[in-house]
Order: sequence, then C-alpha cells, then structure tokens
Amino acid sequence: MYKNNDPCPICGDGRLRKKSVRETFEYKGESLTLDDYIIYECQECEEAIVDPKSIKKTEKPVRDFHRKVDGLLTSDEIKAIRTALGYTQEQFGKILGGGAKSFARYENGTVTQSKPMDNLLRIVKQYPEVLNVLNGKGVKQSISHTDDSPVSPKIFEKIEILPSYDDEQDYRI
Repeated sequence: MYKNNDPCPICGDGRLRKKSVRETFEYKGESLTLDDYIIYECQECEEAIVDPKSIKKTEKPVRDFHRKVDGLLTSDEIKAIRTALGYTQEQFGKILGGGAKSFARYENGTVTQSKPMDNLLRIVKQYPEVLNVLNGKGVKQSISHTDDSPVSPKIFEKIEILPSYDDEQDYRI
C-alpha cells in the first residue's frame, strides 16, 4: 500500500500525493459518480494509483450499478428476498444452486449473479411455495390442464410421473 510522499513506482522520479477525488464509472452508456475516491498521484508523471481501500469500498456500489444497468437484482434486493424467507446464505446457496458461499458473494458485491439465477430469485420472491419443490419436497398433486392455461392439454398427456431418488415425484415429458 502506498503512502503520501512515497516514490512513484511508474516514473521513479516523482513523489506520490494522496488525493480524494470524485470518480465516475461508465457502463453501457450510464454513469455513476462516487465521492471520496482515494488516489495517489505522482507530481512528475501525473500517473494515478488507486488506494486499495477505495477499490474495496467501491466494489459493491459499482457492481450494483452494473446490475441495475443490466436489469438484475442488486445485492440488497437479493439479501431482502433471502432474509424475508428466513434462510441463511448457506441454505439459500444449497437450495437454489451456486454453492454454500454464493449468496455471501452476491450480497457483499464480489460476484454478480447470472441472469438465470436472477430469474430464479424473482420467481422465488413472487411464488415462495416453489421452494418446496426445490427443497425436494415435490408436488404431490397431479398436473392437469385448465381452460385458461396457455399450455395445450396434449402436453399433459405426455407427462409421466417417475419415482425419484428421494421418494418424491419427478415429472418427465
């Protein structure tokens, strides 16, 4: 880590000066400006080196900015869904996929969830009962066609219920 008045690692001639700046991040035509972004700037070559603490501090807001631009849930929205349903990060990772640490990484801003995971989270938020299926509890009732269903009744004739490894039902077309 650099300090004020350290020699410049780029040119070797100048000295670094600590500065707090407004930094603007651009992504897909959108921009995000953050204050108190610490850099060390060389007085000779004018090269700037970002303070590691600034990188760490801005990682989550920048990642959430990218998520918003891409139409994905933010880290706080992911956490709100998980906690509202009463799950730990590890439990949610095991149920929804991604592993035990995936939700810690989504929520602390070090990893962005995939679009399929984002879609799954939106479904779970809207229809929390699907967690019963994902937890391996299955659906005990039979599948049938309703008059207002957009699916053709012929598809239901092709569904075969197979026993699965956990003695619940598995549906295969």
